[in-house]
Amino acid sequence: MNVLITCQYYWPDNFLINEIAEELVKKGNKVTVLTGLPDYATTKIPKKYKFGKNRHEYHNGVEIIRVPIIARHHGFIMRVINYLSYFINSSLYVLTHKFDKYDIIYAYQLAPILMVNPGIIIKKKYNIPMFLYVLDLWPDQMKIWNVNEKNPLYKIMLKYCKKAYNSGDKVGITSRPFKNYLINVCDVDESKIIYLPQHSSSMDIKNTKPKKNQITNFVFAGNIGQQQNIECIIKAVSLMKTTKPFLVNIYGEGTSYKKCIEYSKELRVDDKIKFYGRVPKEKLNDIYPKMDAFLLTLCSEKEIGFVANTVPAKLQNYMSGGKPILAAINGGAKEIIEESKCGAVVPSGDYKAYAELLDDFIEDKEKYKECGKNAVKYFNENFEKNIVMDKLEKELNKIADKNKLEGVKKWK
Repeated sequence: MNVLITCQYYWPDNFLINEIAEELVKKGNKVTVLTGLPDYATTKIPKKYKFGKNRHEYHNGVEIIRVPIIARHHGFIMRVINYLSYFINSSLYVLTHKFDKYDIIYAYQLAPILMVNPGIIIKKKYNIPMFLYVLDLWPDQMKIWNVNEKNPLYKIMLKYCKKAYNSGDKVGITSRPFKNYLINVCDVDESKIIYLPQHSSSMDIKNTKPKKNQITNFVFAGNIGQQQNIECIIKAVSLMKTTKPFLVNIYGEGTSYKKCIEYSKELRVDDKIKFYGRVPKEKLNDIYPKMDAFLLTLCSEKEIGFVANTVPAKLQNYMSGGKPILAAINGGAKEIIEESKCGAVVPSGDYKAYAELLDDFIEDKEKYKECGKNAVKYFNENFEKNIVMDKLEKELNKIADKNKLEGVKKWK
């Protein structure tokens, strides 16, 4: 199978799509990725890719075609310019170059929805089927920026989103609640939608019991932005009543990173919360075994819209770590935690209830002793890389074969 993946971000930026592309190659498929220039980690274009260099390269068996973009730098306006530059340049590129050799298009839709546009153009131009994989819901995502249904921009984006989501021969969703939104808001046919969670590489972490009188270590690892609601953790810590020692370890960076550091100082809990910044993913293998429980938070639907129902990728990563997950979250993630019995959940943003939950964990860890085992079991059955990749390849083949069959019937 000859697969074309479209996504604004790819190696050397660190996204799950890198691993997906390489795994498809290992399974004997030919894979090409149409992407932008790498700038996500540094917010700048590396020298290696400036002035037209390395626009066409190969990495671990994957062919990579890069279109020029304007670097994201810092701030909301520059991010919007960055998104638009990929939208325009990738669309122009596929209109002026041949893309007729592929069996299927795999449009990997991170934010924003505009990044699927080159896939839509290729599909229409060459009648190649497209599998659209949805990680963020648009236009609902715009509510984070206070752009709601009354805003003309929201209405324009809603029209585009309906067109984009309906262009997929199949639409993969990472969270079950996404289904209702796509059907009711974007008019997507229910028969097109399939639930396909993100995979995660298993982490070799022993579920060791903490020593007596040892400090309790909590960990949050990942992006620190508005959606992640780290403020909920900080507020909860400020209300905790336990007299036993504990430390909240936060790894990662993002738009709210500095704000959260200052907020922890403001609430006078900076001695109980430590921010380490961004660390390489591999280092988490060494960090996680020293932790007692994972923390997971996300804003409520009232604050950020339906996107609050997303399943953060870190949930799968946490589950493979074999420790209890303590969350303040709603939607698909809440369903998974409760279904797997891998931890405990309070409503998104309820920092008072979250404080009580963290206190309870510190005072009675025995209550949560089976959570780590349950997490690993559920992970191995639902999110393990080989299981999810087999499902994805099977789905891509099914869509491609159906299109070929319809093409044969058409010519008869």
